[in-house]
Formats: sequence, C-alpha cells, structure tokens
Amino acid sequence: MERILSRDEIEDFLIGAEILGTGGGGGVEWARMMLKYIWDRGKELRLIDPRDVPGDALIYGAAGVGGGVEEEILERIRRRLGGLPPRERYMERAVLVEKLMSGYLGEEPYALLAFELGCGNTMLPACIAAMVDKPLIDGDCCGRAVPEIELCTLNLAGIPFTPIAAVTPWMETILIKKALDYGRAEDLCRYLAVASGGGVTIASAPLRGRELMRSIIPNTVTWAMEVGRAIREAREARRSPIEALLEATDGHLLFEGRVTAFKREGRSGFIWGEHRYEGVGPYEGHSFRVWFKNENLISWLDEEPYVTCPDLLCAVDAETGRGLSNWGEGFREGRRIAIIGVKAADIWRSDEGVRLFNPRHFGFDIDYRPLEELVS
Repeated sequence: MERILSRDEIEDFLIGAEILGTGGGGGVEWARMMLKYIWDRGKELRLIDPRDVPGDALIYGAAGVGGGVEEEILERIRRRLGGLPPRERYMERAVLVEKLMSGYLGEEPYALLAFELGCGNTMLPACIAAMVDKPLIDGDCCGRAVPEIELCTLNLAGIPFTPIAAVTPWMETILIKKALDYGRAEDLCRYLAVASGGGVTIASAPLRGRELMRSIIPNTVTWAMEVGRAIREAREARRSPIEALLEATDGHLLFEGRVTAFKREGRSGFIWGEHRYEGVGPYEGHSFRVWFKNENLISWLDEEPYVTCPDLLCAVDAETGRGLSNWGEGFREGRRIAIIGVKAADIWRSDEGVRLFNPRHFGFDIDYRPLEELVS
C-alpha cells in the first residue's frame, strides 16, 4: 500500500535513522533542510511497500556520496572557483539529478529507492520523489549506512549500478553510462566527490519492480520509524530509552562508558577515525574502542577484537538514547554513551554477504563473528 507519512512519523524516522545509520548516513540537519524545502512547496512524503510495486515499474536510487577531503584540495578549489561549494542550492541539484537520469532513460520512475538507511541519505531520495509526486520504496540496500557504494545488496543481486547521473554543487552534470563493476563505480563517484569539495549527488542503479524483493532489504523505513517511536514514547513516559532501543531492535548492550578520546580526519572523500571509552557501572575497569570510516565498523573490548561489520555498532547518548554522528560534536570527552549492537540483515550473514562486507575489506586482520556469539 502507498501512503502519505505524517510529520510525527517522519520525526520518529529521524530518531530511529540517526541510530541505525551507525554514525553516518547523513546528518539529521541535512534531512531537515530537505524536508523544509519540500514542505515549503506543498509536497508530502509518500511511502510504498516493495511488494505492492508493479513488476514492470521503473525504480532507481539516489544518494549523496562523499566525506572529508584534504585541505590542499579545498585550497585548490578556493583558488580556482573563488570559494568552497555552495550549499544553499542542494535540493535544486537533487531535483536536477532526477531529471538527468529520467531524461537519459527516457522514462519517469515509478518510485525512488534509498541506497542506505540514515537520516540524510534516506530523506534525499524521499524528497526527490516528493518533488516529482512519486513515492519512496519502504526498504533500502544496506539495512544500515555504509561508507562505500560496493557494500550494497544490489551488488549481491547482480544488478548493475550504472548508468549513474551525477550533479556537483556547482550544478555541473555528469553521466556515467557504464562502469566495470561496483568497485569501479565507487572510485569514479568518490573522485567526483573529492573534486567537488567533498560531496556529489547521484542517481543510479535502475531496476524493475519485479527485482526489488530479491535485491533490497524491505521495510527498513518502517523499522526506523518503529525504533524512533519506541524511544520517543519511552522518553515521554520517563522510562529508559536504552531499554526501549534494545527491545525495538532486538539489540545488545555492548558497553556503557565515558568518552576518553575522539579522533577524526577527512581525506579521500571519507572521514576516518575512532572513539575510545572507559567503562562505567558494570563495565568499570574495562575499555572500548570503535573505528569508523564514515560509519562505525569495528570495535575492540579491552583491545581485543569484538563486534564488527556487517553487524551494526550504534553509539547513543546513555540518557536520551539519541544517536550520535561521526560528523558532529557529540563525542565530547566525558560524555556518557551506550554502544548498542544490532544484528545485520540476513543477506549480510550469507557467505557471499560476509565475503563482501567484513573487517578484512577495510584492511584489518580480523574475521567476522556474529555479534550474538560474541556477547554470549
């Protein structure tokens, strides 16, 4: 069924997606900026279950690709273009990327798809869809947020990522008709993002409705709304939002502690870094560390490898349950934070899924172990 999302449902989604985005997925402020743009124009967000999409319907995804870049690259952009990329026209380029893709395909989309679950990168295709009076698919291609294009269930399903329509902050348009594979598509889009000061907007991976259920993780938008609602209702009832989060996600409390260090570096179109904690309460005397590349990916308990990707590592404020972004300033020293582990979608637990998305993909000599084995 297709339906219009209420403002309350969208707020619940943002609460949930800020957590399930595992430190990335696009910030909530970016999402609110896009929502304001469509609401100012009288548009509404519509959601459709993938099972209700006609078999021959055209679907494609949209996302913002990018992250941090080196200062010398930013300085070169300042010299050549008189300043850094403008941000105030973001939704204009988002709408332009849809026109570029639809024009190339010669067909309007029936609906748009989020490549990952997160505040910004789910609201981006949702708001593009709203501007052209189309729905968003209730599902995504990760069940969390991820740093690279190739970490995508469409890749596992053998659906090409090309053609790719891309628009830079200066409204430059690029069309990539063919790429060798998903890894090469990642490199091409990432280099465009770096050359654009850190980010580029894309639309890509056209597919038909009949292919959705074998190639995406369904109903994750609804899941994020349910998680957000559980936390909101817990706060209103003055119950523990952490307990509500654990119940809503069937998650595990991995650690609770205070931040002792937070390091972040922008380079090559990503942000890289780690957060460190000293334990409190039952975890006193223990330490915890999380490594991120845009998103939280690998953890260590007392410097021994612990929960890793593809399972979700969600850092939340221990009092409010609010998810914390690796782009923000939330990891201030001394802040009390809970780390929640959530089981990855089943497709990532398959042999092929683990071969693609595991710590060794990021250069760590660590084997993936399901989080429920580790916490037991």
